[in-house]
Amino acid sequence: MSAATRELLRGAGRAVRRSSIWWAVAIIAFVALNMAFWPSLEDSAALQSFDDLGAILDAFGAQNLASPAGYLDGQVFALMLPLLLSGMAIAQGSLLTAGDERAGRLELLHALPVSRRSIWLTRWSASTAALVLVAAATALAALLCLPLFSFEGVGTGRVLAATGACALLAVFHASVAYAASGAGASRGLAVGAAIAVLLAGYVLSYVLPIAQSLQGARDWSPWYWALGEQPVHDGISAPGLVVLAVATAVLVAVGTFAVDRRDIHSA
Repeated sequence: MSAATRELLRGAGRAVRRSSIWWAVAIIAFVALNMAFWPSLEDSAALQSFDDLGAILDAFGAQNLASPAGYLDGQVFALMLPLLLSGMAIAQGSLLTAGDERAGRLELLHALPVSRRSIWLTRWSASTAALVLVAAATALAALLCLPLFSFEGVGTGRVLAATGACALLAVFHASVAYAASGAGASRGLAVGAAIAVLLAGYVLSYVLPIAQSLQGARDWSPWYWALGEQPVHDGISAPGLVVLAVATAVLVAVGTFAVDRRDIHSA
């Protein structure tokens, strides 16, 4: 890695450092708080009664709530953690690319003897690195909470794999915004495109399969590729992660190719 590339990475990392800390605090607090409720609920009939809701719970990935692994899926890993990590990744990634371009903060960088693709790839890499650090801190907090809040029988490997899958799904959604930004979209449009893909994937994975005739829809969802139906309870599918990683790489390539072949917006 050249000195210029390292400096570009450091500069982009500094731009999102403070917000990453706050995202980490909020996400870890959310995970720990939800896990802290388990000891008071595990012997309660309330969670078992939720199983009678059937399809309604399926729409939120919340089956088997009365089991420790099912509770973790329903409260954390099947819906809310992917949403929170995706929100962070989309916000920071679009800020460093389309946001900084429209604000004129990339003009000086583009005037340097460094290729556009290097500038944009380092900014994508910096936002992805920030996400990975937050996901790693979240996984560590979850692992520490397992024995603390009586999650017997939940393997550490399942929790690590589920957190990693949530992070990869977030990187995929951020890469949608990156591809749109690389093509010249404004930050608002790039964020909107990423959110549209996120919501469409959720509907395909959780909502449409409620109808028996539409269960095949989940096969087209990035959510399903990453998480399956219950990532902690059932485990993660390696082939699904490979498909998601390939799709992410394609989006990054598209965005990088596009920005190298268009005019750069100036403030």
